Amino acid sequence: MKKILLSILGLLLLSSVTIAKADWEGMSQYPWQPMTVPMWCGPIDEVNMVLEREGYVAVEVAFGRGGASPEGELAYAVTTYASEDTPGHIVRTIETPDQIDKCIMNMLFDYKRLEIKPSTNL
Repeated sequence: MKKILLSILGLLLLSSVTIAKADWEGMSQYPWQPMTVPMWCGPIDEVNMVLEREGYVAVEVAFGRGGASPEGELAYAVTTYASEDTPGHIVRTIETPDQIDKCIMNMLFDYKRLEIKPSTNL
């Protein structure tokens, strides 16, 4: 009887498992909540001036879209800047199309570019 119950339970678990794939629909299914994070924000012109003065150069940019959908309206840009002076030191900024404020989201060290390519469509 115990084996039968375990078999039924195992089948139920296997039938409820979905195959995960990296897309906006999959990520939007989780019950995550927006969080507050420490950031430095200021007028976009000032932040750009400070980044340049401190020796950071933009090396990549990606865009967020409304509803976390690839077809959504442009909502924000995340730009990665690398330090010209300190190898492996990067900062990431976020800004909206309104171009009012720009925020430095994080300062990271020991940055390494991975050899894995997430998509051939990049």
